[in-house]
Amino acid sequence: MRYNQEFRFFAEDFWNIFNKQKGLCFLTGRKLTEINTEVELVKPHLTKEDGRADLSNHYMVDRDLKHLARYLSAEEIVHLSAEIISWRGKDYGYSITKKKEKGK
Repeated sequence: MRYNQEFRFFAEDFWNIFNKQKGLCFLTGRKLTEINTEVELVKPHLTKEDGRADLSNHYMVDRDLKHLARYLSAEEIVHLSAEIISWRGKDYGYSITKKKEKGK
């Protein structure tokens, strides 16, 4: 990835992230392909000065998640998903519990 006056993302950057994630969606573990993959920002709220364009601030997700991942961080998506499962999961046969933290 190159960042001077404009952001540039090259095929080499795509494959570096893809291989680092072992071809799996960062959030769901779904198998990624060249067709269903979107590259998004881990922390979309960062400024350029804070590292928004850094390669380490990019990850790959399944295209089904692109709208969420474009505006929410990975952590925000996980918390939102847990909230949705807690509220509506029973309607679809799912439940969720929060793991207790050690020492608390």
